[in-house]
Amino acid sequence: RGDDVSTLTALRDIGFSTRMIDRFFRPLLGGIQLDVHLTASRRMADVILRCLAVGDSVVPALGMQALPDQLAARLAPGTVQLSSPVAAVAPGAVHLADGRVARAPCVVVATEGPAAAQLLREHHVAAPASRKVSCVWFAAAAPPVSQKLIVLDGTLVGPALNVAVMSNVSPHYAPTGQALIAAACPAADGDPAQLPDAVRAQLRTWWGAQVDQWRVLRTDSIEHGQPDSQPPFAPKRRVSLGDGLFVCGDHRDTPSIQGALFSGRRTAEAVLASLAAMPA
Repeated sequence: RGDDVSTLTALRDIGFSTRMIDRFFRPLLGGIQLDVHLTASRRMADVILRCLAVGDSVVPALGMQALPDQLAARLAPGTVQLSSPVAAVAPGAVHLADGRVARAPCVVVATEGPAAAQLLREHHVAAPASRKVSCVWFAAAAPPVSQKLIVLDGTLVGPALNVAVMSNVSPHYAPTGQALIAAACPAADGDPAQLPDAVRAQLRTWWGAQVDQWRVLRTDSIEHGQPDSQPPFAPKRRVSLGDGLFVCGDHRDTPSIQGALFSGRRTAEAVLASLAAMPA
């Protein structure tokens, strides 16, 4: 409702102090939206805060791969073809890079925003602006905190904006006697190879010398971590492009896993309606 403004402007208009914004909202919302400067839409921030207030924040107990595995488990064997790059899509056809063509009455492009825009440029699907993110993963003999929570960088020293012990949430995320720690760095620039040392130095000021014993598992640097949601932000973009072509992803709804799932549901319902309307 009302005019959309940046999250920072909205928080200031509500009356939150600079201290409250910098020590809480910036590391919390900045970490979720990959937006340390809080320039993203206040509408998206409202959605996030409401979800945190009235719902549960969860991850799949067996990891994110459990989501596609669950979807694929209900399909006939051989339905899903991996390692099959797509060169182009058209009404009723998917042209693979190796020259094969898969035909179907409905074609759904379910990719991240930049890839969808490349495949559907003739159908006026624009590429969203991207927010990048890096994450340093550590293995430790013991967790630095025992609770299931996100530890925020209220000082904004960085490079990590928030840290979570994922194995506290799900023991399946780490072997017995080990802890899996994720340090999210939405605003990190520079050489990714130097990021683990910078994060370790930062976290040493939080938890002391135990951090020196942590083992770096890997560093993920993702250029398109999330679609941007600058104001004015309008979710629920169209998923049906006509002629049996459909598009879904977090770039059609809210930039989040929840948005991707909700977009997939909207698209599935649109596909079913399209198939039902086709002549027998």
